[in-house]
Amino acid sequence: MENTNPNYRATLVILNDIEKNGLYHFNPKYHDEKFFLNFIGFQKGFSSSFSEVIRKLDDFDTKREDVIIFAVYSMMSFVNSHLAVFEKFLKIILDSTKLKGGFDEDTTLSQILKKVCNKMQYNPKLKNAIRGLFLADFADALAYNQYLISKDGHLIIYPKDEEKKKQISIDELYDDSLQVRAIFNAMLDWSDTTDDPPKNKTDTLDDVVKNLINQVNSLDRKLDRIS
Repeated sequence: MENTNPNYRATLVILNDIEKNGLYHFNPKYHDEKFFLNFIGFQKGFSSSFSEVIRKLDDFDTKREDVIIFAVYSMMSFVNSHLAVFEKFLKIILDSTKLKGGFDEDTTLSQILKKVCNKMQYNPKLKNAIRGLFLADFADALAYNQYLISKDGHLIIYPKDEEKKKQISIDELYDDSLQVRAIFNAMLDWSDTTDDPPKNKTDTLDDVVKNLINQVNSLDRKLDRIS
């Protein structure tokens, strides 16, 4: 059955565009099969384990405020773990010699996305949508410890920067967790077909990004918040 999730479809189109434009190159230096297998196991076990821990905290009459903060931190970490995987995945498949300045172990997800978008000569709208898709601002904020969790259960990124400051609820974090899951699934499926003959695609990058931007209000708000 075809996966119609817009984040999944957008990721596939971007990866296909990378391959079509000659930016694909397997880098064994960054490849770690055990790392990805462990991550898949972690991803599968997180939901059930997370729910069980929350229930046990309730059983011990833990303060509601503490439970909420724990839940926000756990969900934030779950999302961020996916972003670290995305960074590693892109380093595995991208030809660093074709990107201005290349990249190394210290290059962040945000920096890699910028290099790819510039190389592909994407317009500003596409660049912002791709940053939103991969939660680049979220990744940067956590990488540089520019975040805090409020007592009312919100994750606030860039709390001291009035222009970049964003308040993210636990419901929005849950939406983000679904988004990163879809992206990761697309990466796995794309990896399984990189050696297949090219297929005609009905989607173009512009079409997919347009669909991303014009989705239901919840996704629109998320893209606006992160971009």
